Amino acid sequence: MHPPIPVQEYKLEIINIIDETPDTKTFRVENNNINFYPGQFFMIRFEGSATFHRAYSIASSPTQEKYIDITMNLVGKFTKRLWQAKIHDHLIFKGPYGKFYFSEEMGSGLVLIGGGLGITPLMSIIRYCSDKKLSNKIKLIYSVRTPLDIVYKEEIKKTREQNNNFDYTITITRPNDKVLWTGKTGRIDIDLLRSNISSVENSMFFLCGPISFVKSGIKMLESLGAKKEQIKTDIWGE
Repeated sequence: MHPPIPVQEYKLEIINIIDETPDTKTFRVENNNINFYPGQFFMIRFEGSATFHRAYSIASSPTQEKYIDITMNLVGKFTKRLWQAKIHDHLIFKGPYGKFYFSEEMGSGLVLIGGGLGITPLMSIIRYCSDKKLSNKIKLIYSVRTPLDIVYKEEIKKTREQNNNFDYTITITRPNDKVLWTGKTGRIDIDLLRSNISSVENSMFFLCGPISFVKSGIKMLESLGAKKEQIKTDIWGE
């Protein structure tokens, strides 16, 4: 286990705003030599507003020295205000926080299970392992409502092409006739997990999403033989 990184506060300039899906944006801020572990989160607030803040996982990798990414959808008062932000505005980041992170001592395979925007900290781990060319086998199991809700879709595909240790399965819970989808459908269930986990005993599981998603995921993993110490969880939501 890595030693904790001291919590600090940073005033960071927004340098880009990226539309990921119809209701999801990535806010990219400058990286002023900020240290964190892949999977950790920061408390984020606006200038002059000490109490109005939210926790957001970092989607970019610690290996990315030029910027830090946070990705979110439009769901509440905080994001409504953030949606009005412009490039060159500033945000206050305080952190890093959280024990939901990957460290290189984890020599086992990684199974990353995400629901909706629970993909965010998992993407930090994927990017980190790929940038460092680590030997860990990584399997991403990702559930979203519709094909239009797949965040980082092209990067995920490209990563599989470039990193032989990475593979993924995406399942759609609300398929419709408007968007062509030839992949898997339905919620993540025990059969989907069983068919995508090559070795329960030799895997580390990172599970991130809404509370009901995480709780059901824990039950399924434990029924497959995973021990509690093999399962790391992060509950996503505003």
